[in-house]
Amino acid sequence: MQRVSVALGFVAVVVGSGGGCTADSGDEAILVLKNVHAGEGCLATNAASETGIAHGALDLVFHSGYVFVAQLKSRITALAGQEDQRTIFTSGANVDIKFPGSTFFSDTELTELQNANLTHFKQPFTVPIAPGGISDVPFDLIPESLAERIAVKAGTASNFRLEALATFTVVGDMSGGDVSSQPFTFAVTLGNSIVVFNRGACSALPTSFVARPGYACNLSQDDALDCCENGTMFTCPAVKPTSAR
Repeated sequence: MQRVSVALGFVAVVVGSGGGCTADSGDEAILVLKNVHAGEGCLATNAASETGIAHGALDLVFHSGYVFVAQLKSRITALAGQEDQRTIFTSGANVDIKFPGSTFFSDTELTELQNANLTHFKQPFTVPIAPGGISDVPFDLIPESLAERIAVKAGTASNFRLEALATFTVVGDMSGGDVSSQPFTFAVTLGNSIVVFNRGACSALPTSFVARPGYACNLSQDDALDCCENGTMFTCPAVKPTSAR
């Protein structure tokens, strides 16, 4: 299990242990199926039955980015013995992020963010996808630097919320030819006290308290995380006292 301790009032984070062919080339040789909810250790199983996340949530407390675990399926088929030549090798995802209906950023700021490659960028990753097969791959859909810009501008108001709409296309190569996926759009709500919850002084927690551990791929997104104050440190997940109460 990951455990995070941060000095109160600061953003530094310390992490401890705890035949024929189909869609031969071009558009939609790759299908993006879902954002996989990965298991312990941020492990995914490349299985169609994996649980997906329909809408993301990112707490700004740690200024971390949003990790998307993309389930990718090849639409390519292959004759026996031709599987290697018809395996897709991805090179990354071309990502565009917008904030629909929001005036949080001015037009000038939005242009600056795009020019800084924070809302329009390629996120590189490489994963092979066998013909007709499924591969899961994690990547940063919302960059850490963008989350930090939003956190600093938003301040610490507990009711702050901002909706981000990220659209991406996965691109790759098959036998020297370019292939790509359909555009996939995913919404993420960013805010304060959205999945990370301060339960007060660690020493005041009852011995029966069981902290919610957060999401294995990123403690500050999607799954609830209970934290507590240990002197000047903010400890996540929260540690209950060892003495009886």
